[in-house]
Amino acid sequence: MIDLKKLRENPQPWIESAKARGSNLDFDYLLELDKKVRKLKWEIEKLLAERKKLSAQIPMLAKEGKDNTEVVNQVKALKEDISKIQQELDKAQDEFNNLVLQVPNVLAEDVPTGADDNENVVMETVWEKPQFDFEPLTHWEILEKRGLLDSERAVKISGSRFVFFKDKLALLEMALMQFVIQKLYKKGFTPILWPNIVNEKAMYWTGYLPAGEDGVYKIEGENLYLIWTSEVSSVSQHMDEVIDVNDLPKRYVSYSTCYRKEAGSYWKDLKGLIRLHQFNKVEMVSFVKPEDSWKEHELLVEIEEEILQDLGIPYQKMLICSGDLWNPAAKKYDLEGWFPGIGKYKELTSTSNTLDYQARRINCKYMVGREKEFVHILNWTWSSDRPVAAIVENYQTKDMRIVVPEVLRPFMMGIEVI
Repeated sequence: MIDLKKLRENPQPWIESAKARGSNLDFDYLLELDKKVRKLKWEIEKLLAERKKLSAQIPMLAKEGKDNTEVVNQVKALKEDISKIQQELDKAQDEFNNLVLQVPNVLAEDVPTGADDNENVVMETVWEKPQFDFEPLTHWEILEKRGLLDSERAVKISGSRFVFFKDKLALLEMALMQFVIQKLYKKGFTPILWPNIVNEKAMYWTGYLPAGEDGVYKIEGENLYLIWTSEVSSVSQHMDEVIDVNDLPKRYVSYSTCYRKEAGSYWKDLKGLIRLHQFNKVEMVSFVKPEDSWKEHELLVEIEEEILQDLGIPYQKMLICSGDLWNPAAKKYDLEGWFPGIGKYKELTSTSNTLDYQARRINCKYMVGREKEFVHILNWTWSSDRPVAAIVENYQTKDMRIVVPEVLRPFMMGIEVI
């Protein structure tokens, strides 16, 4: 939930941010609904007070032997009026709640304005692209020819955009996850394994509904969803809680299997590991004091860069434009790795600062003296499929073998080449 008091006083920052993101949300209508809801609530409170006053007269009149019929009828009429207004209020409140949940976060000042990912800004390119004395292949060409990736059998049992990781490719994926999790543990992040199924409330309060409804898998007949990121579980755990200021920052690292329909990208990246319906993720989430928010964001992106540098993958650091930002994010960095076989940079990892946007929705605060304030929440996400693909393409040899990055070998029983 956004700060409604600030929205009423000055809606312009939200209007401008929504427009920059490509949203056509009608703020005039939203604010009119807000006024209507408050007015109806006031009317109900006024009538309730009047009914209470009249109801108190009924036993008194009876006790005095006076006729209380008129007062009883007035109370009944007030009850009917309250019921009618309550129905109108419920309808207006539901519509208002639905609209206000669609209001995106206010953008950070340095977020570039742009329509989509074509207008994201390259901030820095790190490391030269690898040079080969042969024509590099795509990761799916190498993996399928080697029998390490099986999409045909996956399609038989699950459908398109599912794959089998086989033999040493499966070991590589697990090694990569272990490497990242252990690095984050050493940096003070608490590892937790979350449920992969969450309720509707958790999806709404973290901002993945209603905006992302087309992308999530819902369990039929139940109010439950498969997560497409453990950010949902990580953030929602502190719903309706007050965190001790001495416990901040709270930093978590989690590993989970995630699911996404990829409904809007049917013709993009149909081959290989780029857009799968099921993938494994490592997620970092930080709960911090507001004054530490931007410093924490830079720390998360530094960790992202450290991981890619340890793996030896050339990458570019991207500042994401307004039109490519998810509603909760005020600012987001992506790191795009170089894929020599595909001949393009592709997103490998991202980190977002949601400020107090998600904290307000889940009602998570911390104590400042005797006062309570909303925390700020940040997230960092790393899926296994794309980094594995980047390793395969950057570390391929002429005979279609894959050199294992040195930092991963201890997690692969010393295997140096796949």
